[in-house]
Amino acid sequence: MKPLEFQNLGKYLKEKRIAAGYTQAELAARLKVHVQFVSNWERGLCAPPSHCFQRALDILKAPRKKVAEVMVLDAQKVIEAKILKI
Repeated sequence: MKPLEFQNLGKYLKEKRIAAGYTQAELAARLKVHVQFVSNWERGLCAPPSHCFQRALDILKAPRKKVAEVMVLDAQKVIEAKILKI
């Protein structure tokens, strides 16, 4: 089963990257990270590390409030899965 922790965040970051006109490789180069990191974020396998998360949001022009809402939805899914065993 695919991890739940970052599914919505990954989808949102991918949408923002595409809307901003960047390829994964271009975004990775701007953030000075390996392209595989960007791929992993977008697939919901992990969140961007703190050292480049804020910069990624700036580059993608992602509103912080919306990012927080997306992350809360991911957290809610994880909590419900643990409590309700779904």
